[in-house]
Amino acid sequence: MKTFFRKVLVAINGRQSSIHAAMYAIMMAKAYSLELKFVFVVDTATIKYLTMNNLLINSEKMDFEEKLEVDGQHYLDYVKMLAGSKGIKCHTELRKGGIFTEILNAAQEFNADLILLGGNEKDVNKKGVKKFVMTSDENEVLSNSTCPVLIVQEPDIEKKFKSY
Repeated sequence: MKTFFRKVLVAINGRQSSIHAAMYAIMMAKAYSLELKFVFVVDTATIKYLTMNNLLINSEKMDFEEKLEVDGQHYLDYVKMLAGSKGIKCHTELRKGGIFTEILNAAQEFNADLILLGGNEKDVNKKGVKKFVMTSDENEVLSNSTCPVLIVQEPDIEKKFKSY
């Protein structure tokens, strides 16, 4: 079977929505024999900005960056374990820099046919109408990607993943 997608990059950021996107990607990989890559970006661009504006002192900068690296590796190890539990091999990468720039660079280097992002919580206004809210980095990925971007908002994904 020929598919539009062969290589899928999934942005992991520690939010539950990105773990859900990883689960969705793993199910896609199993169904369509796709190659997966999970990427976590340590946002050193924001750390640098905070340090330059004296909102973070240099001694805190290193500790903060190291903690983010440890957290990022933890999340990458977790999604790799999830993929392995379904018999899927995957690539993982911890990157440093600006979030959307590094996601787009990783997608290009991987020759990704598709980028998956986790959907965010919806903002509910006074009338009870739900409005989708994207981070500025997600908006930049969506606006500047040279390949399709899928935002995963799959109800009951954990239940579906367990039975898949």
